[in-house]
Amino acid sequence: MADTRQRTTLGTRFRLTIRALGLTGVLAAVVGAALFASVFPLASQWTSETLRAASEGKNGAFAKAAAWTLAIGVVSVAVAVVVEALGGLVLVTGRRTVANTSATVATVAAVALLFFVNAYSFTHHTRYDVTRNRQFTLPPDLAASLRTLRADSPTTIVVLQKHRIFGSLSDDRDSFTKGAEEKVTEKVKDLVDLFREFGPRFNVEVLDTEAFGYRNRVAALTADAPELKGAIEAAPENSILFHANKRVQRLAFNEFLQLDKTSSNASQNGRGNLVLLPQGIDNFARRVLAVQERRPKVAVCVVHEWLTTADTAGRSEYSLAGLKKSLTDNGFDVIDIILKKNWESGSEPEPAAYTIQESKLERLEAELESARDQSQAAQNDVRIVASLRRAFDEVQTQPFRERGDFYVNLSRAAQIRGWSEVVSAFRKWLGDEGKPISETNEPELRPILLAGIARQAARAEQEVKDAEKARAEAQEQVDAIYQDERAVQDRRVTEVKAKFAGLLADVDLLIIPRHTLVNAVIERRLPPSLHTLGKEQIEVIKDFMKAGKPVLACLGSLSGANGPAPDGTDDLEKLVAERGIELGRDTVLFDSEVKAFAAIKSGRQLGGGSADIPPLVFVEAGPDAANAKSNPVGAAVKLTGRSVDQKLDHRLNAPRPIYLAAGQERLPFAAEFLYTAPEAWNEERPFIRTDARGRPTYTPRYEPTLDTDSRWGTRQAERKGPFPIGVAIESRVPASWFNEAYDREQFAAGVLMPLDGVLAAGLTAAAMKLDRPVERLIVFGSGNMFTGAKLEPAQEKLLAHSVNWLTGRVDRLPHANLPPWEFPRVEMTDREFYLWRYGTAIGLPLVAVYLGFMATMLRRLR
Repeated sequence: MADTRQRTTLGTRFRLTIRALGLTGVLAAVVGAALFASVFPLASQWTSETLRAASEGKNGAFAKAAAWTLAIGVVSVAVAVVVEALGGLVLVTGRRTVANTSATVATVAAVALLFFVNAYSFTHHTRYDVTRNRQFTLPPDLAASLRTLRADSPTTIVVLQKHRIFGSLSDDRDSFTKGAEEKVTEKVKDLVDLFREFGPRFNVEVLDTEAFGYRNRVAALTADAPELKGAIEAAPENSILFHANKRVQRLAFNEFLQLDKTSSNASQNGRGNLVLLPQGIDNFARRVLAVQERRPKVAVCVVHEWLTTADTAGRSEYSLAGLKKSLTDNGFDVIDIILKKNWESGSEPEPAAYTIQESKLERLEAELESARDQSQAAQNDVRIVASLRRAFDEVQTQPFRERGDFYVNLSRAAQIRGWSEVVSAFRKWLGDEGKPISETNEPELRPILLAGIARQAARAEQEVKDAEKARAEAQEQVDAIYQDERAVQDRRVTEVKAKFAGLLADVDLLIIPRHTLVNAVIERRLPPSLHTLGKEQIEVIKDFMKAGKPVLACLGSLSGANGPAPDGTDDLEKLVAERGIELGRDTVLFDSEVKAFAAIKSGRQLGGGSADIPPLVFVEAGPDAANAKSNPVGAAVKLTGRSVDQKLDHRLNAPRPIYLAAGQERLPFAAEFLYTAPEAWNEERPFIRTDARGRPTYTPRYEPTLDTDSRWGTRQAERKGPFPIGVAIESRVPASWFNEAYDREQFAAGVLMPLDGVLAAGLTAAAMKLDRPVERLIVFGSGNMFTGAKLEPAQEKLLAHSVNWLTGRVDRLPHANLPPWEFPRVEMTDREFYLWRYGTAIGLPLVAVYLGFMATMLRRLR
């Protein structure tokens, strides 16, 4: 091998020294820059003036050392570069090196061209989607919407892994849930890469609660975004958060790619494979576009503050606090509207329309007034005690008779006014003997009484301070609630109808819960008449529905001691009936409750025996709607159950049947989606009745209606279940709501049919011409459908799907419209799997051995 080493000459030694100086300068410059940056972290501080001041020691010894290290390093590098440049210039002037120089220049030019071409391509490139189903191409309308986003308003997308993919449904984790988390994270990153084509800047952050440094990453990410921090902490499950301009939208993993655990377990002939149900790119993109949109507003209308969404301690059985929490977690704003007042007066409550904020304002104002009165009373006490002290001194110059009367009057006044210190002083002097005051023992009483008056004066001063502090706190609370202009303005409106209509003006969904019968066995209930509304209030609800706005009604049983009220409680049930929903007047009891009734009847158990109520049944289409499309809410609940490979069980006592009225068969989908179990019957009198001695005189039991009864064959007939207790409809509001004469004309047409078919046809045509909006309505046959401080998982999902459908947020309902995604694996029968398994495990080694022996035998023949 040729020796490539150079001879040691003065020139080579000089070149070595210069190059060593340059390398040392590079090292010194890097170290100096790092040290200098620790003192001056901002780029704007890196100026020649700052460097000069630091080198002179004006910023401390450390900064001086850093500045000199950086300066020496830069100078050393500059000297080495200059010397190398001069040496290179001398070298390239020779003829031999012309060709090498040209090649070097060409190489440098090619590298520079490659660099600039790549840099240019980052901002000037085109994406080509050559996949079969164009899976990397956004729909044109979605792409157009993304182009409208402002490039100077970045969107932060946080992929939050809390390792809870099912929310409150289940905490079980297995290979399917782990694989679903990883696949969603991967798909989100791919999708954001597509979004970056349209200009706006998207930042993607992946947060894992089990990863090291999670809290530090959250703190750094949310330093200037407290709303994002709140959303991260409040997220109940694995979520994708979209943050921009101080607003946050949340998308659960299952709302983007829903895990179908039922299909995952059944895939590959039971061997299992991850199966995800895509919910569509549109669902993801809408959250990006809707970050700035107003949250839908939900109004809950009840008749008493105990029935509101406020979390009232000790009364959670009536509260709707769990409903509010669930709706808030799903992106809704919730307000309460109380429709009755003066419950404490002892007379009939009056119709009203006020919010919790108004009630709170009135309560705080009353507390402020009371605090002012207490403060004034405390100040009066101070003045009275002070005058008492002066009177005590003045009376000492009077004869004993007047002094004695003064002491007696003072003792009485102290007891009346509650001057505990003065009373204590008298008791201390009197002791157990009860000696009377005399001129002889007065000198003993005087210092004791004087000390008591002094202590009472000090206590009065302290009471003034405490009262003033309470008054200031009450004033602060009142001033704070005065900042809510809506509450102050609404209180000025006294006319119930106008105020109720004003409160509903910006509401997107109205929820009307009527908490009545909870348990028929122990007769735990609220009287249905409690919820009776005035006609003006019903008119406001009707106008709300006429505007096409949705309503969710939870109407409990009307059963009383002697059966249900014949006409209901008010006209609200009439409105529901006019919308095409028939409300049953009876109550559904379950076969399992018979034993509990028997236990009460025999007197063995106070409150009855335990009753195992069977769970409710969710269906996509009821037995009477076999050919109709699936109910969107029922289908969503059943599909949600597939995520955890189980049914969503919800048990409910004493519901009332809810039917789709006759003549409503033309709805776009099946209406009845929630049923009781078959082991039930309908009962008009669901309570045990007793005589004056407490002996049972009537016990509910199943007695089917006979065919001789006029109710036989109707929905009022007593029969076995199942019974529908949940109905969802989407249809135009009745024509009679816009034209009061329509009902009379329709009745006349019904009487004349078939003699006057022209009149009926004309009425139908006239109804079609009316501008009648399409309105959505869901009715449940129980007032306590969503009561409690916390909802069960099945209740949460039922509420979320119902409200999302009612408000038109159908993109948030789970569906299986798109082809499922699963890991690409070959589908094989059991025999094919057997052959491939043992063919590869045994067959391939045998083939290799066979070929080896054949090769060996052929080589021996040569």
